[in-house]
Amino acid sequence: MLDDKSLPAFYNGDFMTLSQVSISPMDRGFLFGDSVYEVVPAFHGQLLGAHEHLQRLMQSLAKIDLNLPYSINDLMSVCQPLLSEQQACELVYIQVTRGVEAIRKHRFPVTAEPTILLYSQPYDVPFALDYQGSHAYFQEDLRWQKCDIKSTSLMGNILAYQQLYQQGHENDEALLVRDGLVVEAPSSNLFMAKDMVIYTPPLNNILTGVTRDLVIKLIHEASLELEEIAPTKEMLLDADEVWLTNSIEELKPIIAIEGKNIGSGKPGPIWQQLFTAYQELKSQK
Repeated sequence: MLDDKSLPAFYNGDFMTLSQVSISPMDRGFLFGDSVYEVVPAFHGQLLGAHEHLQRLMQSLAKIDLNLPYSINDLMSVCQPLLSEQQACELVYIQVTRGVEAIRKHRFPVTAEPTILLYSQPYDVPFALDYQGSHAYFQEDLRWQKCDIKSTSLMGNILAYQQLYQQGHENDEALLVRDGLVVEAPSSNLFMAKDMVIYTPPLNNILTGVTRDLVIKLIHEASLELEEIAPTKEMLLDADEVWLTNSIEELKPIIAIEGKNIGSGKPGPIWQQLFTAYQELKSQK
């Protein structure tokens, strides 16, 4: 694996290594988290869901009124030199901040030029079809209520993982509860299956997951029934299967919640079917 310092990067119009990137302490992304980001997976040099990820980036930028002097096609062109066909799995990280101002201030107007950083790094797929599953625990959703914006301000998400760590569950997952409904995990979308019907929370103030959308397409292609409904805790505890989706862990099965087995206590057949279909989708890229 490449040393972190030699990772290929693109910073404010120039290609360089990550170690050559120098970000000002007066950058609003550093000072305020006034920035958004995106992460795009790639396999043997080919991006998966690139247009959808970059479209989501543009939507996040529009929602915070941050104008980027790059189009989606421009960003696609920038991503490609950062990738290697020899790397089985890579991630392209993209962050756009509102830029650098001479004086730290909260108020608008902001006249700075946006800061843009892209870099790629190799990673290992965390599990395969023989994965035995993860445990999960309910937590109240402490995040800011603009969850549809992929902001770098992730303190609520981090606190969820901190709580798991402090409770001795550092390798487990948090399931975030808002107004009595389980809406998502700190870095993943949520799916459950009961009696051959699959449920997933609707896009009502949650992040539009690209992997979520890909999995929904696979569900439709498999002629499985899908309902966009946010489950209660009781529904999840009574589910036959539960899994989470994100770009890195892909489809992660949850085999127990609050110590109670989900279904058989093992990854179920629907997860196995969709996980296999997702691997085939990756191989087509």
